[in-house]
Amino acid sequence: MAPFLSNSNYAPKNLPTENSVFGSLGRGNWTSTIEGILEGLAWANEPWEGAPAELREAIGNARITLDDKILTGADIQCRSSTDLSCFQDASFDLVITDPPFGDNIYYSDLANFFYAWLRLPLRSKYPELFDRKLADNSGVENASKTPSTQEAVKPRWLSEEEGNERYRSLLTACWIEAHRVLKDGGLLAFTFHHSEDEQWAIVLLSLFDAGFILEQTFPIASDEMKGEGGQFGAKGTEYDIIHVCRKRLDEPAPVSWPKMRQWVKAELHRLRQLLESYKARELSMADIRVILRGKALEFYSRHYGQVFTAENEPLSINHALLGINQLLDEDTGSPENRPPSIVQPVAYQFLRVFADKSAMRADDVGKSLRGTGITKKEFELRGWTKEESKVVHCEPIQERFEAARLRPRKEMKTEIDQAHFLVGAALPGSGVNLEEELDKDTWMVRRSVEAVLQWYAKTAADAEIRKAADRAKFLLARSIERRRTRVTPEQRTLFDDLEDDFLE
Repeated sequence: MAPFLSNSNYAPKNLPTENSVFGSLGRGNWTSTIEGILEGLAWANEPWEGAPAELREAIGNARITLDDKILTGADIQCRSSTDLSCFQDASFDLVITDPPFGDNIYYSDLANFFYAWLRLPLRSKYPELFDRKLADNSGVENASKTPSTQEAVKPRWLSEEEGNERYRSLLTACWIEAHRVLKDGGLLAFTFHHSEDEQWAIVLLSLFDAGFILEQTFPIASDEMKGEGGQFGAKGTEYDIIHVCRKRLDEPAPVSWPKMRQWVKAELHRLRQLLESYKARELSMADIRVILRGKALEFYSRHYGQVFTAENEPLSINHALLGINQLLDEDTGSPENRPPSIVQPVAYQFLRVFADKSAMRADDVGKSLRGTGITKKEFELRGWTKEESKVVHCEPIQERFEAARLRPRKEMKTEIDQAHFLVGAALPGSGVNLEEELDKDTWMVRRSVEAVLQWYAKTAADAEIRKAADRAKFLLARSIERRRTRVTPEQRTLFDDLEDDFLE
């Protein structure tokens, strides 16, 4: 009975009552159980689709009959999806699957309940499935348990990192086999929606590593109302996402994250009308963001492994999701309260979290970064912060400037590093002529630095820093203009990145 099996394991909240299998009343009797089977067979013989509301009156029917009978017959096998050696290479046109949702549902726990009962009447007929000795996680043989060693879930008995890695490796093995049996022009389709980015990122990472690209994403109504009070299914998520994928046939071309960001932003603007229609139907913003993130990831998948940050390092799937989230943020809130979206994802979170603060409790920083894919350790590794006595302090801009002025300028690769240097140089008594510094050909100013300077000029807690940031921004803009009027289009300058952004 469904209500008693509405958890991810067999743990009914109420005492079940036994029902008559052959009666006509109650849930779970023979008549109600086979209704779905009979309806499915009838539909296979005479398939139909629901007619759109605007056509129902014209055709006088709520259904449209399809002249496309479903072929009967199927080959059903009980085996692991990590080994499809029974099928030849490139022999399938379509693969449809529903991958496990990380740590949401432990399927074998629930299956054990059915396995124990089904084994009694079926072990003589299917000895290969029900009469073999199976070992559980402790190594003890138990013939009344389902095989779970190949279950593609995040095991509860492993650490967070080890559990995620096991989940990813098993999923990747499944995708690789699907990739092998699929024809070059074939499609892979699956549905997945998780409230946590980490689990979704693992699924996408394993998918891309197996050689697939994300072709399209489609929102569909979820099954959030299953069980009493929505106890299982999507648990309040109003839309799931169907992911449609193809095999990667060409090597991905390298692209910078700023360039990809522009492509994604243009696509999200194109979908603005769709977004507004969702809002009109009072869908949650969380569901809308999932839908649009899936669309944006189509671009990322086409260049997977070849999307590079300002530090010329591959952009991870977690940081890609974070960058896409930043673009979605532009549709909500007040622009003046947000950091510049053109900056790298880590820099965006640094500016967002600290804004006009010079220090925060480490716990508060961790909470502020939850769900972003960024940790406070990443700020520290870049030299932007340091932690003492469970308090995270921003490194003073003046101190960062003094350290940077003694080192080669080309070592300042991020927009935060370069902006801090320029602000420090613009402070009174810095000992650096900022105009002369900007005219040197020894380093490249990132295109997003001007936006960071503007951010500091508006939000810095120290009035002296705000004034220096404003002066640095003015001198940088003037230097850029001076360079543009001085060079020919063929010449390459330290402002190449800015010129590319201008031309785009």
